[in-house]
Amino acid sequence: MLLITCPVTRTDELVADRRIRSVANHPTHLALSVECPACGSVHVYRTGRRWEEARRRVAEAGTRAATSAATAASAHAAQELSRA
Repeated sequence: MLLITCPVTRTDELVADRRIRSVANHPTHLALSVECPACGSVHVYRTGRRWEEARRRVAEAGTRAATSAATAASAHAAQELSRA
């Protein structure tokens, strides 16, 4: 049994093993294709330590980029106000 969250209905669903359609072994993660009982679609769920580490690095890089963009925007706005 698997506990999944359906991305369509945003509900947690308990899924039987027989609903797993395929398993793909990648270097960084496992990808499970699971038939969702809530909406009937097949969703892909990825799991693995390396996958989570890679997602965390990307999220941290995005946060740093957003912070630096916000800082640059506020500096630009301050510069525009000082000219007025």
